[in-house]
Amino acid sequence: MIRRARTAGVVAGLMALVGCSPVEQKARDTAAALSGAIVAAQSQYQASCTANPSEQVCQLINRGVAGENALITAVETYCGWTPGAAPPDPTATCVPLKSAQAGLEAAIANAAELTLEIKGAI
Repeated sequence: MIRRARTAGVVAGLMALVGCSPVEQKARDTAAALSGAIVAAQSQYQASCTANPSEQVCQLINRGVAGENALITAVETYCGWTPGAAPPDPTATCVPLKSAQAGLEAAIANAAELTLEIKGAI
């Protein structure tokens, strides 16, 4: 539950990345899409995943959450924010660390693939 609150805060912070670089915009859009797919899948499969968490779709949802967390950490690192800390101030400016761009792009690609997989299951 705490991680979900942190996720919501960071996604809200990502929404504030208006007028940012293309990679930052792509991260924001991908995070929003993955979050929406996860919420829809969790709603649809909550009863069956509670009863049998080893079901393939339940494992997919778990991988989606892990991918979402990895994307959030990659954005925090790229923007120079402290990963895992409380959500940054919504007015905080992303100060790109170019050395973290490849990691962010990999996290975006992974999250986009997970979004497609989860959407295929719902």
